[in-house]
Amino acid sequence: MKKTITALTVLTMAGCASLTPTKERFEGYKIYDIKTTYSSSLTSKLSSSLKSAMQGNADSVRFENSLPPATLPNDAARFELVNPFANAKGLAALAGASVKIPSCEGSVIEATSNDSFAGAEDTTFFTCLMPYKDGYKMNIYYSFTKVSGGFSSQALGRALAQSVVGDSSQFIPRTIAALEEAVTSNGVKLDLIDSYPN
Repeated sequence: MKKTITALTVLTMAGCASLTPTKERFEGYKIYDIKTTYSSSLTSKLSSSLKSAMQGNADSVRFENSLPPATLPNDAARFELVNPFANAKGLAALAGASVKIPSCEGSVIEATSNDSFAGAEDTTFFTCLMPYKDGYKMNIYYSFTKVSGGFSSQALGRALAQSVVGDSSQFIPRTIAALEEAVTSNGVKLDLIDSYPN
C-alpha cells in the first residue's frame, strides 16, 4: 500500500509539469528618454544610483563607466543585440552561433547583472545610459531563462515549488522599478518611449 501511495504521489506531482525537459527563454526591453542638460556630475550621480539599484537586485553585477562621445549626437539610438563571435572561425563560430548580447554604442554607463536560482532559473539585466544633446536615453534589456520538466526528484521539486510560489520572473518588474527610481531620485524625469512586450 505504501509503495502505491508513493507512486501515486510522484505521478500526481509529475502532472504539474511536462515530463519532457524544456528550456525556455524570454526577452524584453524598455527605452526611456531623460530630458535634461548633460553634465559629468549628473552622469556620476546616475552611475552611483544605478549601481546601487543593480547590486540590490542581483547576485552579481558588472559595471562600466566610459568616456562620453567627443561631440554629443542629436539623438541616441536604441541598444542592439550583437553576436560577439561573428568574426570567429571553426568551433568558436559554431559554439557562439546563437549567442547575442546587448550593446550600446556611445554609452557612458553600461551595467549587466545576473541572478540565478537553484540552477533552474536565470535572470539577466543590461542597462545603459547614452548621452545626447537633449539629455540621455536609458535602455533596459532583460532575459529570463528557466528549465522545466523531466522526471527526477530535482525536477519534481522544482515543479512543485513553481506551482506554489511561481518562478523568479515575477521579480523582473521589481528590478525595473528600482532602476527607474535610481534615475528619478536624482531629480530628473523619465519618459517611457518604447517597450517590449508592451
